[in-house]
Amino acid sequence: MKEDYLIAKGGKANPFVLMRYLEVQLMMMNPIVPHFAQYCWDEYVYPIFKASKNYSDKAHETKLFKNQWPLPSTPFNKSIADRYNYMKKLKSSIRDGFDKAKTGGKKAKKGKVEEKKEIEKCYVFVAKEYPEFQKKCLVELNKLDFDEENKPIGDHVAIIREAFPDKKQ
Repeated sequence: MKEDYLIAKGGKANPFVLMRYLEVQLMMMNPIVPHFAQYCWDEYVYPIFKASKNYSDKAHETKLFKNQWPLPSTPFNKSIADRYNYMKKLKSSIRDGFDKAKTGGKKAKKGKVEEKKEIEKCYVFVAKEYPEFQKKCLVELNKLDFDEENKPIGDHVAIIREAFPDKKQ
């Protein structure tokens, strides 16, 4: 997640977010590798907390094991997690497609090196609005539950047929 965040921010990360990430990682590593976690806490993280004005409202102990175990700021939301995973896969497929476009989509034959095209930009088009039948279809499909592999549970074809009795739609 940290790498995804840094890529999304173009290397201009919020220092508060990175410090929170380090804090949580060290607290969670502490029961497994306590000496290493405490060393990192003492040498790198705690001095920053101590010197920071923005972190002064939060009490931090000098001993890592005395700090409160990290709690999520919001409850887990499966819908948001599914959207995040979808966007992550979509980003990956866009990057793969962009890389294929640079080589013309062809695999190099044995012994030959495929020349890369000078492609610098990739455009992604996003619809601001869907046609009415697609909106209705998405509303109906949104009523379904999905399993771990993101496959619909239930007969999604029957739901769509019921929502659109006119076969022309």
